[in-house]
Amino acid sequence: MNRIAVVREMGSPLHHQIYLVLADGISTGRYAEGEPLPTEEQLTRMFSVSRITVRRAMTSLHDAGLVERGAGRRTVVRPQIGQPMRMPMTSVIENIVSYGAETVAKVVEFGYVQARGFARDRLWDANQTPVQRAVRVRYQDGTPVMHLTSYIPAALGETFTKTDLNRIPMFQLLARAGAHICGAEQLVSAVLAEPLVASRLGVKVGAALIDLRSLMIDQQGRAVEYVEMLAVPEHLKLRFNMHPEQLRSTGVAPAQKRKR
Repeated sequence: MNRIAVVREMGSPLHHQIYLVLADGISTGRYAEGEPLPTEEQLTRMFSVSRITVRRAMTSLHDAGLVERGAGRRTVVRPQIGQPMRMPMTSVIENIVSYGAETVAKVVEFGYVQARGFARDRLWDANQTPVQRAVRVRYQDGTPVMHLTSYIPAALGETFTKTDLNRIPMFQLLARAGAHICGAEQLVSAVLAEPLVASRLGVKVGAALIDLRSLMIDQQGRAVEYVEMLAVPEHLKLRFNMHPEQLRSTGVAPAQKRKR
């Protein structure tokens, strides 16, 4: 089990840092609904802290409604509320192009892992085959503004390298591999920065971040990319276009022209 560093100098109590790491794992699907979290003993080894510190973190998770006691007294993830919103593809592409034009990406992690949670359930060919996992930090005028974690089916990920991803936007690499993005599901919420992300974005542990998760669909109807983007609020603007038929489906009628 990998060790995760939590330090007092990060400006947040150790139990709160552990809470943020575990809450992030739940919100991003690394710990799926109904799945047990690591035991208290495993968490003490993982974070190199005392058991009482772990218990305080678990109490915070329970108070936040993220976990509950399951069979055998194991702590399991509660079902999370939230449905993806389906936006016009023009909006998604506009945002992707805007990010690429205004920011510079640096790959900080790159490799292949077994998919878990949402990525395993929805990503094409991810149930049995390892997926490419890449973590990038996007900078604007030298300031880190976005932290992106992407998951790509191995059949597509093996067509490019870490060096390629440092130079070419992901959607262009996918298109080069024959997966042209033509649809997406997105879920927007807010999270608190856990220690590793906070250090990479240059913010305090527990700072509020925009959490934008996207599932990209190609021309064959395959889910070819799942990306989790965490962004500093003051550096991000999202534009979504709503067509008249979408407004009607929400019960909001478009404005009518006045008769003269």
